Amino acid sequence: MKATAEEQQALIELARIDGELGKLRHLLATLPVCEELAAREEKLATHEQQTEKRASRGAPLEQVIADLEIRVDQLNAGIDRKQHQLDSGEGVDSRQLLVLQSEIDGLVEVRDAAEMEQLEAMELLEQVQADARWDEETRKELDSQVAHLQSRRDSDVAQLEKDIEATIYTRTRCAGSIPAQVIDAYEESRSMGGTGVVVMKSDGTVDGGMDLSVVEFEAVQALPADEVYLTEDTGAIVVREY
Repeated sequence: MKATAEEQQALIELARIDGELGKLRHLLATLPVCEELAAREEKLATHEQQTEKRASRGAPLEQVIADLEIRVDQLNAGIDRKQHQLDSGEGVDSRQLLVLQSEIDGLVEVRDAAEMEQLEAMELLEQVQADARWDEETRKELDSQVAHLQSRRDSDVAQLEKDIEATIYTRTRCAGSIPAQVIDAYEESRSMGGTGVVVMKSDGTVDGGMDLSVVEFEAVQALPADEVYLTEDTGAIVVREY
């Protein structure tokens, strides 16, 4: 296959450019910041779920406190009524006075228990509210971290896409200086998992770890300077080092 020395050098440069292009595309597909961002977004989503679950404890506690307040008011009203009846002593004998006192004592005991229960519910509600404040601060911090990582990702992606675009432009110009037949052979070799082009040194060694048989080495050596050799197994183009 015909290829001048300049075209052979251009082919080697094309392989170098493709290697660089492959690295850039790999970097774009495996940006560390993307993995870090995904982990932080997952942490934020988990935190929001936990926040919602913790916040849901507030409404039932508020209802319990309100119900107990009504209950305490009702008990206090009953105590006051009976206490007034006891203090006045009107229309009651000594036995009834004792009954009234017993009833008052019972109501006071029930009221005190209700007030204690209400106090415990209020303490629990205070903890829920404290948790909510902590959750909000944590969410703001996570939001800030996610926004920062998103900015980093967008910046890194934009730079890599710019580098890829510039490299593709350079590749197009380089490929344009190489005969179509040589380009086709190069692309076919790459599509089959080959290297596309390799350089054989004067001692017969080939870059990339490829080994040439004695027959292939002699065939390459026998070619005119303006011709290249295609390997049989991968179709790679062998260019001699001058």
